Amino acid sequence: MIPIFEQGSGKGIGHGLDSFLRRFDEICSTHLAEGRAKAFAFVLYDFTDDSIQKILRNKGVFTQLDRLAGKDLSVFYLHAGTRRAVEAFNDHFFSVLGVEGQAMLPCVVFFRVNVGSVEEVQIAALDSADLINGFHELYGVIEAFLKQQSPGSAEPSRAIRWIKASTKFLSVEGLRAGLKAALDMWF
Repeated sequence: MIPIFEQGSGKGIGHGLDSFLRRFDEICSTHLAEGRAKAFAFVLYDFTDDSIQKILRNKGVFTQLDRLAGKDLSVFYLHAGTRRAVEAFNDHFFSVLGVEGQAMLPCVVFFRVNVGSVEEVQIAALDSADLINGFHELYGVIEAFLKQQSPGSAEPSRAIRWIKASTKFLSVEGLRAGLKAALDMWF
């Protein structure tokens, strides 16, 4: 679990928003090379969704989700103070992936990075509105993705609504540039 802070130096756990966008491709490459991740995910949510915010800010929940993700998945989420930053990030992320109108918030966007391109994008919708069920649903979505990625695993869970992105692949640089351009418009 890796928070992206709207402001800050990005020291310790997480990244500052500007440094994250500037270094997105480097972060993914480093995580792959160091065996810290095999795939990546973003938890996207509406700024007004108090349950998701509480889930992501809870240290115990953070620890459980971080342990689940382990060395197989780096999970990013925007921990921002303004509605504009979250909305701009989400809107342009959906637009770049070609899923606007299909994917709704909250959701988790999973993807792989391979030689400078974003591939195998999958989106899992989150439906639970309350804190306890929301945590279990988020945990279950990450767990289902990880099991699906294991050798000999079954197809994705039928209890989770999965959405496929319309893009076959997207350059990491293109994704980063699109997100940065969107956020530059708001700040």
